[in-house]
Amino acid sequence: MTTLPPDVAEAGAATGHVLLVDDEVAFQRLGGNFLRNLGHTVTLAGDGDQALAAFAKHQPELVLLDLAMPPHMDPEIGLELIPRFARVPVVVLTGHGDHTLALRATELGAWDFLTKPIDPDMLRFVVARGLRKARLDAELSALRAEQAVDDLGMVGQAPATVQLRALVRRVAQTTVSVLVLGPTGTGKELVARALHACSARHAGPFVAIHCGALSAELLESELFGHMKGSFTGAYRDQPGLVEAAHGGTLFLDEVGEMPPPMQVKLLRFLQEGAFVPVGGRVQKHADTRVVAATHRDLETMVRDGTFRQDLFYRLKGVVLRTPAIAERPADIPLLATRFLHRAAPRAGLSAGALAWLMARDWPGNVRELKAVVESAGALLLPDQREVDAELLRLASGDMGEATPSPRTEASAQGESAGPLDAALLELELRLVRDTMTAVGGNQSEAARRLGISRVGLIKKLTRLGLR
Repeated sequence: MTTLPPDVAEAGAATGHVLLVDDEVAFQRLGGNFLRNLGHTVTLAGDGDQALAAFAKHQPELVLLDLAMPPHMDPEIGLELIPRFARVPVVVLTGHGDHTLALRATELGAWDFLTKPIDPDMLRFVVARGLRKARLDAELSALRAEQAVDDLGMVGQAPATVQLRALVRRVAQTTVSVLVLGPTGTGKELVARALHACSARHAGPFVAIHCGALSAELLESELFGHMKGSFTGAYRDQPGLVEAAHGGTLFLDEVGEMPPPMQVKLLRFLQEGAFVPVGGRVQKHADTRVVAATHRDLETMVRDGTFRQDLFYRLKGVVLRTPAIAERPADIPLLATRFLHRAAPRAGLSAGALAWLMARDWPGNVRELKAVVESAGALLLPDQREVDAELLRLASGDMGEATPSPRTEASAQGESAGPLDAALLELELRLVRDTMTAVGGNQSEAARRLGISRVGLIKKLTRLGLR
């Protein structure tokens, strides 16, 4: 009897839905009964067409596929089926000595293979392991999808970030206008896009315009469009952004910079949903939700007479505030890691780099952090896999003499760890734990993904209490 791995008993406990594809009726009957006796649900198919139809209808968790398919018992037919079952593990069944076929099947996406005549215990083991893999893959896929929806692009777990995400989800379901306030570089447009993505208008267009970048005349033409001949260079009718955003969302960035003449026309559109293109006489309508944003203090501008009070109250149906980095320092490691992976997917941040990021003031907020980290990632040499504090200083233009971080000094003097140490340790623990989970405990693969040696990984696991 074939010698099985020590965890075969544990693997045998996993049951699920198996699609068995084989042209031999006797093997279908024997294999199907064997698997049903183990508690699996089994669907049988005798050729490729039956297999694809059964796969689409029953959505099995695992496919057992004999490569020799009718009508000519050609293994090429079975090989062509493998990519069609891409979302579940495929175990191919081959004749004795068909290792070349098994290798080709693996290259096409097969998860494992069994050689006929098949040992019952090995079949039980491989099927159970395959089902466990299918469920782990499904859980990881669901987790990624949940995370992608949960953060709405707004990375972080600081209380201010979590609260903002919750408010975005709640406000997105309404039809009220939204005013997003916050310092420059804090992601006000990101909030506007999240509001659009979570709303009933998500299938419609998202249109953005910077209100301070154009004169009143050009801004009016951009927003409401113009008619042919309405001014020099107007050679044809041109629809505006308000019309382009019909059925969707119009984002007015830096609305506090809008020239006073345009404030009146915007107010009319917000009140009536109607506008007249430049040079036109016929009134048009657009069903557009308006989200406005600014870093300016609009209430002070209203008191000073530089911003219309009635427009201010029309815009501020709901006010959302984007926090500065100083209000969410715990998010810096997560943000920096996300930005680095965009520039260098396999790179990481050293402990010194994280300490430098945490200790630095960020007057430009997330926008500045993003620019520095992505620049550092782009400066990595081909054989480098880690961004250190020196590289970040180079990317930021701060080439002054490096000063020891509080974390370094505390470690050197044997002092107790402070909040920064705790934050870095929590980040490292979460990263290593999540990576080990994603690779099913495979230390070699985890070490490769983390960019460290296997020995280094084992040391980390021991130090973090994860072994």
